[in-house]
Amino acid sequence: MSEPTTDRVAAFIEAHDLDAEIISTPQGVPTVETASTALGVDVDQIVKTLVFVDSQDRLVIAIACGTGKVDRRKLAVAAGTSKLKLASSDLVIESTGYPPGGVAPIDLPQSAIVIVDENVEAQPVVYGGSGTDLHMMRIRTEDIIRLNGATIADILQAPAT
Repeated sequence: MSEPTTDRVAAFIEAHDLDAEIISTPQGVPTVETASTALGVDVDQIVKTLVFVDSQDRLVIAIACGTGKVDRRKLAVAAGTSKLKLASSDLVIESTGYPPGGVAPIDLPQSAIVIVDENVEAQPVVYGGSGTDLHMMRIRTEDIIRLNGATIADILQAPAT
């Protein structure tokens, strides 16, 4: 596979006339906290796009706040499927065209079931992957939901007490 770029995300943003932008983060943003600091936004505005597969090999994609941990059981119920496992790196690349950690919350496979956590829905604007580990994308949450035909659900593990 060639070196990851933001070209595909940029083309998708332009083709759909989205109020979104790709932001370069030359030092990289390996954690939610570093992304939050680099972008000057709240940690709850940083989202991750995680790819799972069910027992029938269907893709289930979770879009959640970066600080939250996805509860696979809740995600499976929201997706109307049974047991889920995290997709392998190879499957993530093969199915989305993006490397793990760089999966954009838009331009996802149409066959995928996309679930957006309710905490993400509460944020008007979020920042997520854009194809590489050196770039983030600012996008309106409503566009993520609309373009993916996403379902909104509580898919996070309860915080430890």
